[in-house]
Amino acid sequence: MADRLLVLAQFYLNPLETERWNTSELGRLHRLLFSYYRDSEYSVRDILRDLSPDCGELVIRGIVFGAPVNTSRLFLKRPTSSNVCCIFNYRRASYSRFATKRAEDDDEMRAVPKVVFESNSILNSVQFVLQGTPEEDMTNTFNTNNAFQLTIFPQEDYATLQSTTLGEVLVDHNTIVEIPIQPMFFTSAKEVHGVPPHIRRCYYPEEGSRLLNQTYYSLDECLLVCRIKSMVDHCGCVSPPMGGSSLDVAFCMLPDLPCLMRWKTIWYGYNEFSFLQSKDEHLAQRQCEQCLPTCNGVSMSITTNVAPLRRTYNNTVYFTGLLKGLKNERPLAIIKLFFKLRFAQATKSQLVSTWVVLLNRFGGILSLMYGFSIVSYIEILYYLTGKGFVYIYRSLTDRKPRKRNYSLYWRELMPNGLKGPPLHN
Repeated sequence: MADRLLVLAQFYLNPLETERWNTSELGRLHRLLFSYYRDSEYSVRDILRDLSPDCGELVIRGIVFGAPVNTSRLFLKRPTSSNVCCIFNYRRASYSRFATKRAEDDDEMRAVPKVVFESNSILNSVQFVLQGTPEEDMTNTFNTNNAFQLTIFPQEDYATLQSTTLGEVLVDHNTIVEIPIQPMFFTSAKEVHGVPPHIRRCYYPEEGSRLLNQTYYSLDECLLVCRIKSMVDHCGCVSPPMGGSSLDVAFCMLPDLPCLMRWKTIWYGYNEFSFLQSKDEHLAQRQCEQCLPTCNGVSMSITTNVAPLRRTYNNTVYFTGLLKGLKNERPLAIIKLFFKLRFAQATKSQLVSTWVVLLNRFGGILSLMYGFSIVSYIEILYYLTGKGFVYIYRSLTDRKPRKRNYSLYWRELMPNGLKGPPLHN
């Protein structure tokens, strides 16, 4: 039965996932889960979370600013678009489809103490010990290696792993990884607000809220909503791990899984026979051009310093440090998070000039280098167009017969009314 439940992992948005069961087997498993939940709708998202290991089994120890902490109270287990993750310092409301479950998750989140980073010293950093799952565990993995996957994202964003804009780190087993974090603040002046978003390439909070029709906006949030709309256009429902509590959408069940698998082939663009797709199928492959970053906010720059973790011998234990009393029976890793510097860089976008000032400066540069002005361009156009037009018009309208007995310059040399001498051959 556990092997058949692994088919639920296909609801994750891993691009290279292959089908596990045919349509008839999915229908039988759907009816089984439907009857297990007393002929009511079942939540694939909650089932995936209940089947995954607890955070206390993954993050076994921790130190926050030099003081030991209970990691089970600091980490929340939440399903993401790619897996069920243990999330630290999370402040997003629950996105379960059931009201009672959302209330439980929100109460659990409020009970978690909030950690505020204040120091850039590695001695006062946030440190955690990660422990791998045993070999007999049937946890489904999608990476080619067995490394721990660490993702850094804002507190209020949906914990997505495909479109994160901050950073993702793979932590190998039996290593010590130091992760210095450097924030960079960016703001925009009031004059920039008058420039259209497609020109300044960013959104202010009120513009992003109107775009997503919700109070919170970020680039990751916009990409999430874009993918959800693409799923609804193609399959009429959304994958359960992706749906947010604020979105009134239908969640896909097991019978809808083949359509989601087809959607992934179109969205990620690895179908070898794309020329056979109909026009309607291209609705799934959206480009999300409307998703832009925020004009005011903060971005994080992360780096990693990796060192090997000394292993114990003859089944002994560690005697000092954060690993005191632990063995190497299962793979371990140590994570250290701290600020890199005591200061942070801040940038501000300002409106340098309008189109009138830019045109004035452009003309000034040309006049300085070439002796040109805007009037010079008008004169050139006049000589190229108006002068030739006038010459052609006069040549067509002048019908007076010309005298062949006078030279070309005779009229200009002799006064008016005087006749010159006749010319002889």
